Amino acid sequence: MDKEGVFKQLYDEYRDRIYRMCCYYVSGEDDRKDLYQEVLQNIWKGLERFRGESALSTWIYRVTVNSSLAFISKQKTKKKRSVEYSEQVLSDHGSEERNPGHRDIDLLYSAIAELPLLDMIIMSLVLEDASTKEIATATGLTESNVRVRIHRAKDRLKDLIEEEES
Repeated sequence: MDKEGVFKQLYDEYRDRIYRMCCYYVSGEDDRKDLYQEVLQNIWKGLERFRGESALSTWIYRVTVNSSLAFISKQKTKKKRSVEYSEQVLSDHGSEERNPGHRDIDLLYSAIAELPLLDMIIMSLVLEDASTKEIATATGLTESNVRVRIHRAKDRLKDLIEEEES
């Protein structure tokens, strides 16, 4: 299959996962679209270099994470992003036509943005049903370290969401 055919197949299978992961890293819709486009470009550019040493899904997660980190480094500090996003989430909640289920998702995204960067990466992969092994490969951590970080991050997320709701 040619490069375009392979890319189209990857796009069809992973586009939703990639976009959701972009949502974990940046808050504004324009930033999400920009990051999403950047990830897709990086997948296209790197497709010929994929050697098959890991699962394709792991490689795509790694490209998405690395692209997201590069994108974030171009942006303002994490704290400023988090404050802007929190303000956006709060203002969005005033909209009557907004689906009430989105509030929970917005709270989760906001809480994930408060985590340390590595934990944010890990939780974005967890939410995309990546295996512990895939997360370890994508982050360079051991599987046992990933499991510990997941457990701690879940506890921290629970606390952050409870604080926000009270």
